[in-house]
Amino acid sequence: MTTAYELNRLSDEAVYSILYFYHIEEFPAEHLGMKYGVSSLTIEGIVKGRYRPKCHENFMIVEGILERRLVKRAESQ
Repeated sequence: MTTAYELNRLSDEAVYSILYFYHIEEFPAEHLGMKYGVSSLTIEGIVKGRYRPKCHENFMIVEGILERRLVKRAESQ
């Protein structure tokens, strides 16, 4: 169960790291939960945008920009 205490103790930097490790490096939620000292349900809520939605939204915007740059770079070569 996710608690407000778990969410409050995670800094924005930690949330962005969780999003990166989950979406880009494909670490499992259980591993990230142990690493950051929160439940896997909290991790799943973060990576799906239910918890800390502004961080999730910002992460997705940046990743979309980087993905488009990679595609353009690949097309130009």
